[in-house]
Amino acid sequence: MLFFMSLHNCSIVIDRRLYFRLKFISVLFCMLLMSGCATIDTSQYPEEGPYIVSTYPSPGDFNISRYTDIHIRFSEPMDPGTETGFEMLSKGIKIEGIKRWLDSNTVLVFRPDKPLEVNGTYQSIIKEGKSKEGKAAVGVPLIWMFTTGN
Repeated sequence: MLFFMSLHNCSIVIDRRLYFRLKFISVLFCMLLMSGCATIDTSQYPEEGPYIVSTYPSPGDFNISRYTDIHIRFSEPMDPGTETGFEMLSKGIKIEGIKRWLDSNTVLVFRPDKPLEVNGTYQSIIKEGKSKEGKAAVGVPLIWMFTTGN
């Protein structure tokens, strides 16, 4: 069966299979545009101070690489000399790893020492943090979960 499409007064005849392939590709493209890091709603924070802008993986993400780093982006530069209070757990057991700061101390990156478990569920917790000016982070503790893939 053939379909007719009209684009700016120009008719195009396409095969039904091609039509559904194009539709599928456009849906995938839209999903890719809308996916990515979680953005935190900051309207709930009346206080002044640094807040968490985004996380990767996002809350509820699944099929995450077993070799991924955890990223937490703050609204302003943080003091790398103070404890950030970040933990990552699996089945209640703390995951060991290293923390480092990137992007002028606005992004905290946690790299687990070992690859994560296949199809494992992980809980990430940020408990505290201070900006370079000594202001305490707002909106913490923040807890989110994600699941790894194969």
